[in-house]
Amino acid sequence: MLHLRRVKKTDMMKRGWCLGALLVFGVSALAGGIGTWRNFTSMKDVRGIARDGNTYWAATSGGLFSWSLADGSYQLFTNAEGLLSIDLTALGIDGTGQIWTGASNGIIHLSSPGQGNPRTILDIFKANQTNKRINAFSFSGDTAIICTDFGLSLFRISKFEFGDTYTKFGSGSSGIRFAVLSATIFGNSIWASITDGQTINQIAVASLSNPNLLPPESWTLQTVGDPGNLVRNLAAFAGRLYAGTIRGLYVQDGTGWNLYAAAGVRDITTLAASPSGLVFSAGPDQTYTLDAQGTLASYGTPLPSPALSITANPDGKPVVGSSGAGILLLNGTWTSRLPNGPNSNGFINVTVDPDGNVWGASGQSSGKGFYRFNGKDWKSFTTKNSPLLSDDIHRVSVDCDGGVWASSFGRGVTEVPFRSDAVDSSRVYWRNVGLVGLPNDPDFVVVGNVACDGRGNRWMSVINPADKHALTVRTASGTWVHIPALIGGVRMSFLMDVVVDKALAVDAFDNLWAVVRDASYKGVISMGNQGTIDSTAAVLITVSNGLPSDDIRTIVVDKDNTVWVGTDKGIAIILDPVNPTRQGGIAAYKPLNGLVINTICVDALNQKWVGTNEGAVLLSPDGTQVLTNLTVENTQGKLIDNNISSIAVDQRTGTVYFGTSFGLASLTTPAAAPKASFDGLKVYPNPFRVPGSVPLTVDGLMQNSSIRILTSDGKLVRDIRSPGGRIGFWDGKDAEGIDVASGIYLVVAYTEDGQVANGKVAVLKK
Repeated sequence: MLHLRRVKKTDMMKRGWCLGALLVFGVSALAGGIGTWRNFTSMKDVRGIARDGNTYWAATSGGLFSWSLADGSYQLFTNAEGLLSIDLTALGIDGTGQIWTGASNGIIHLSSPGQGNPRTILDIFKANQTNKRINAFSFSGDTAIICTDFGLSLFRISKFEFGDTYTKFGSGSSGIRFAVLSATIFGNSIWASITDGQTINQIAVASLSNPNLLPPESWTLQTVGDPGNLVRNLAAFAGRLYAGTIRGLYVQDGTGWNLYAAAGVRDITTLAASPSGLVFSAGPDQTYTLDAQGTLASYGTPLPSPALSITANPDGKPVVGSSGAGILLLNGTWTSRLPNGPNSNGFINVTVDPDGNVWGASGQSSGKGFYRFNGKDWKSFTTKNSPLLSDDIHRVSVDCDGGVWASSFGRGVTEVPFRSDAVDSSRVYWRNVGLVGLPNDPDFVVVGNVACDGRGNRWMSVINPADKHALTVRTASGTWVHIPALIGGVRMSFLMDVVVDKALAVDAFDNLWAVVRDASYKGVISMGNQGTIDSTAAVLITVSNGLPSDDIRTIVVDKDNTVWVGTDKGIAIILDPVNPTRQGGIAAYKPLNGLVINTICVDALNQKWVGTNEGAVLLSPDGTQVLTNLTVENTQGKLIDNNISSIAVDQRTGTVYFGTSFGLASLTTPAAAPKASFDGLKVYPNPFRVPGSVPLTVDGLMQNSSIRILTSDGKLVRDIRSPGGRIGFWDGKDAEGIDVASGIYLVVAYTEDGQVANGKVAVLKK
């Protein structure tokens, strides 16, 4: 057992629902499923892997998952399931069966299968260090050995307490910052692979008989092979200590390190010990096992994806955590075990089609294509399944008929018709329809978002086209027209660039609005074309007219036909789109003044969801009130990232999707589109307990319905104005604010024109 000294209590985070969600709804965030978070991430890159019986655990760049060898089932753990960070970099299983995962920001989670949310260790995350990545775990009895980018820490598991942290190794190491890549206990000593990231790559060794290992001279340094040889992993097996290095596998014989020649002088990328043998990968695609007798077995089938981590199956054969293919198992050939998910964690742009399918774009240079979530499964669209596509998709847009357009960085735009599950090569539009790209490379065509007008025309912008036709229209009849955008007779080249979330929008009069980012002409232009495509003269709107900045990031039109402009310094609201440059026609939104506004989305209640570099903000329909602020901190990580790239709303259900570079988060809200007519009310929970934190939810309302609560004999208890959408609430109180008595109550929804729907609820007063 390791001796731990100078022990301190770790900082434990208290759990609870975020204040932001409570402010949005004014009620318990759990009411009727409202306020429920979900996260969607890619778990293809398995950076840490370990086996516990018949279950494999995988730490990935998108969270934690397990896969059962017995029944093939998966369990996924993201921020929504209690993780405070999903960018996981290390995994280990201690002697009690707890799953330890470490993140790139220093957060450590301890998960016990079937025990709910994980416990967290935040000391390293909060440490005054620049780089806090957790690189590896190893365990000795009740002690966890934690390898980080700034040193080696010891942790007493049973008492949930830290012991010492070692940051200096060897005489003369003062001032040198060491990362510890791997560590283990062998021969009554701690062995640690250390590196300064440049020229110093060594093994630091300290005897456990020494009660104080804090002085640097308590550690001796050893070189493995040639000076500078980096040791990636250490593992003890069958009474010997092995080092996996970039120049081969080495073994410690008690006097020094010797190359295990049978494995060759190759880069040992992963290394782990199992009860029956040592497993490791070497070079780009080979795997091996080494048994207790020193017999080396090579598995000749090359890995289909690079190895990031490794463990052994019950038979001692290698199981690989891969880059891009999840868990790889060898049974004649390598097969992948990977939970369904998006093709990457990049959600630079998101949209929702009329059926509620969520579409995401991976980014301009990600090489991951775009993806669709149908509520159950993800499907990715890449060159692998559609060879004519570009994999650099940076925008996705829904058109007039519900179809989706995927805009690429260099290869034009692709149309996916509504309710289609495949990309037809004839719908990849590029030079084949007359689109022209950059002046120095006309084949490199970058298209922005697609916007529809009321006549069925699809408008799109082209970045810096050689022919100066910065606007392209596919008319309702299918004809392609390429036209310039003119300001004072000057042809605009930049109506968008890759930082712009939405470069085009169409108002209720079928006027086209566009972001312009030419060097000499920056701001917003109103085409004033009223649905025609032969008018190309634009009115330029800039800071001189009231915008907070000419650096425009997004533009949207709300349900009142007001134009909202997001800039790098806040929001402007164009109140009169017919005469946008008139005096006083633009209102600056002062509460968000100075914030970078990346995206604005309008929900079914005409509320504005605003994405910034510092989280998400919900504004009232007229913008006079900030209804809530959502951040990584006040949602306990469920928002995933504060830098919100894009927001989309499922108008039917009120679910809001937040796109980031680290994954997609969703939040259920009451802002669901109202019913066109009453077809019955859904009232829950039933029975309804008062007083309580969960309100009664009334689902199935028409637009701007009112709700009356009546006693069973018809006496009016409460008259409530709904928020305006499909869902309304009752807090269980009468008109005087007093909790009602137990009994059966009638719920009556009605509109001003006399349409009525009824429901019933049993109230139980505590």
